[in-house]
Amino acid sequence: MIPHYRTKIEQRKILEKTFVLETLFDLDEAIEQLCESLGDHPDPFAEDKCPYYGVLWPAAEGLVQLLLKNQARLKDKKIIEVGCGLAFPSLVASSLKADILATDFHPGVPQFLERNLRHNSLTLNYQRFNWRDTIDSIGTFDIVMGSDVLYEPRHPSDVAMGFKRLLNPGGEVWLSDPGRGYLQKFVDQMKELGFKYEFEPQKVSTYEMYNFRFY
Repeated sequence: MIPHYRTKIEQRKILEKTFVLETLFDLDEAIEQLCESLGDHPDPFAEDKCPYYGVLWPAAEGLVQLLLKNQARLKDKKIIEVGCGLAFPSLVASSLKADILATDFHPGVPQFLERNLRHNSLTLNYQRFNWRDTIDSIGTFDIVMGSDVLYEPRHPSDVAMGFKRLLNPGGEVWLSDPGRGYLQKFVDQMKELGFKYEFEPQKVSTYEMYNFRFY
């Protein structure tokens, strides 16, 4: 059972379109509410429970900037966003008529996604998917993109291998990260897997994001 969290509306103008995003009113409040709902099983920070998905994180906005910079590469490409949360990059990609599939494993994501699709008069394919799983049910893609997905010690190698499994031959990985401690380890893992990369810092409000395109 997913608690009924308070929400708020945020807006971001991208090109000529203003995106309306329904997000959590307050993450700490939502975590406290989740703890109460869990009763005798208080583990709110477990990946499959905590409502981190309901926040518009700066790295998602960084990924949007990376996507906009590489619009020409979207044409005729099959694209997946991994760990999409609010799926802001996927919403932007959809508005650009890209062939995009948003994915996440948290059961609360579809509820927010449906609302935000309505708010923005967009359609978007979504599938519940954990990037640790096999690709049998989801296929492979020309572009795999994600934001702020390197927040646990095992993530650098797991995410690198997961992204590689999802890629078609000659495909690309687009990543935006806030400079977490595991970022360099991930870059090293991608290099070991044979990827080259381009890197560019990207300012999002008062935060500096690190945008990568691996190919």
